[in-house]
Amino acid sequence: MSNYKNKTNKISKQKNDYDQEKIKPPSQVLHKKKKALDLLKKGDLKEAEKIYRELIASGEKNHVVYGNLAAIVGKRGNKIEMISLLKNALRIEPNFPIAHNNLGTALKERGELSAAIVSYQKAIELQPNYPDAFSNLGNAFKEKGDLSAAIVSYQKAIELNPNFADAYNNLGTALQDQDNLRIAIASYQKAIELNPSFADAYNNLGTALKEQGHFKSAISSYQKALYLNPKFTNAYWNLSLVQLLIEDYKNGWKNYEWRLKRKDMEVIHAKLLIPKWKGESLEIGSKLLVISEQGLGDTIQYMRYILYLREKGIDVCLCAPKKLHNLIKNSKIDSNPLTPDQANKHIQGKWISLLSLPQYLSVDSNNVIISKPYISAKNSHLNKWNQIVKDEKKPIIGLNWQGNPNMEKTYRGRSIPLEMFSKIFEKNEFTLLSLQKGFGSDQLESCSFRQKFVKCQEQIDSTWDFLETAAIIDICDLIITCDTSVAHLAGGMGKKVWLLLRDIPFWTWGMHGERTLWYPSMRLFRQKNRYNWLEVMERVLIQLNKEFVRKR
Repeated sequence: MSNYKNKTNKISKQKNDYDQEKIKPPSQVLHKKKKALDLLKKGDLKEAEKIYRELIASGEKNHVVYGNLAAIVGKRGNKIEMISLLKNALRIEPNFPIAHNNLGTALKERGELSAAIVSYQKAIELQPNYPDAFSNLGNAFKEKGDLSAAIVSYQKAIELNPNFADAYNNLGTALQDQDNLRIAIASYQKAIELNPSFADAYNNLGTALKEQGHFKSAISSYQKALYLNPKFTNAYWNLSLVQLLIEDYKNGWKNYEWRLKRKDMEVIHAKLLIPKWKGESLEIGSKLLVISEQGLGDTIQYMRYILYLREKGIDVCLCAPKKLHNLIKNSKIDSNPLTPDQANKHIQGKWISLLSLPQYLSVDSNNVIISKPYISAKNSHLNKWNQIVKDEKKPIIGLNWQGNPNMEKTYRGRSIPLEMFSKIFEKNEFTLLSLQKGFGSDQLESCSFRQKFVKCQEQIDSTWDFLETAAIIDICDLIITCDTSVAHLAGGMGKKVWLLLRDIPFWTWGMHGERTLWYPSMRLFRQKNRYNWLEVMERVLIQLNKEFVRKR
């Protein structure tokens, strides 16, 4: 999941603090305004704010005073007061384009996108040659999901100001969201040409280069971003994802720790009172609380290391989402896992994030530590589901085709339309079983091969418990899935699973080969061309015929 972003919306300043007044103010007021403006230009916001507040308290009704004070409090993060001040400015002078632009920015940052768009458009109506407002309008359209409108706005900003580096960078992000990587890269490069110190543009360029498979160039771009901004959290994070993807685990794990400093992403599932473990030696019997993070698939993949730590004599406890607790207990990973709320009250020992363990355990392609099956289904569930499908005479293939749509921005293209599988199953003697839950499950009703699914599919659809899902996976002869938690669950059980991957997959799967270090029972089917699932399906069909014809 690479991270790239628009340059923050600009809050415009009034060039002259009092040149729009219709009536000349008294000399004392004029002096205060001039002094406040001078302080503002020098960056002494505290003293400038003090003077502006004194002016307002004394009854001064000047739109620029309110506008400049709004810009100051906005920089401090007080968007509520900023909006109030700007609205006061606009009551005094409705035709104040800078205030409309800045109000749009404040509204956008509060998530009020439609209102922000109206404000930006009003600023542009009043001042048609306003490049900042066009760029900001583009950001609002982009966040709302209207990429075409965003691109038009950015292009207009550039037309008005050909040296507008921020607009080129923002245009690049919108083009990248449209998967127009070649032109996005050119836009980032133009932003850098105009502003060689533009760390954000180097970071964004890195993500686009990565998506094209140019990993060395991507790494170089991230490193330039970090040279310009040594504390650039997202650049470290993005750099780690490329390093891990190309199996540079030593550097990748180290830089991956920067994910814990990201403010735009709630990484770990609890907030601890106890000190963090940083890899120092732990004595036998030491208490260590391991906190899960990110998605369910991540927890399923890495919870194997709880077993290893316990074998080393460490008193380890796993904090994980409640929905995984039955699976964790039955697999003897932890007999008493904690919920995040329980972990927050933990007062003994030290803690570590689950995905930080590989770094401290020196996990790499030659040292996975645990690759044998470590997840097990419950016998009573197995007996139940074996009885339910006992009349199914054909080989059962479990299917999962879609991940969480919220991940599509950072991992676009991993999901597969269910109908794409019709090429495989329309003429073959298989029974299908849907493992899809929630997102995408509606596709089952309209697919052309619905009649091939097991008779108990409705019962399976209503089963959400992961431990029972493990039993359902176990009754299948084969699992075919896109990159979701089902892949990790089946792989962790040692089931035969075929994982269908897009051209640039999540870093876990690397870039080459049909096998993965994480799950010996898993086979990878990689796209040879971007988004071309048909060719992947052809290879899956050939392999299916080999596997099952040979068995029959």
